[in-house]
Amino acid sequence: MEKHVRFSGGSESGDRSGEDQRDRRFTDHLNRYYDEVIAYVRDAESILIFGPGEARGELKARLESEKLGARIVAVETEDKMTDRQIAAKVRQYFQK
Repeated sequence: MEKHVRFSGGSESGDRSGEDQRDRRFTDHLNRYYDEVIAYVRDAESILIFGPGEARGELKARLESEKLGARIVAVETEDKMTDRQIAAKVRQYFQK
């Protein structure tokens, strides 16, 4: 997810309060996103986290704060992948 998401409203003229408001809106949006992801994986026995960017570490920290850290089996860096590549990676990892 891009960190510089543009939301309608607020000032673009360098007004710090407008920038603060955009930062808060982005943080709120990101928190809702992680909450939704965690709701989907909450009952998983094992969680494999992979992908590009910083979100891997952020998701890992959120899972740990939700007492789900023991279910994380790995955190790996991967570039952009197709749905087929993702499915193949998960199958390969869990068939070990």
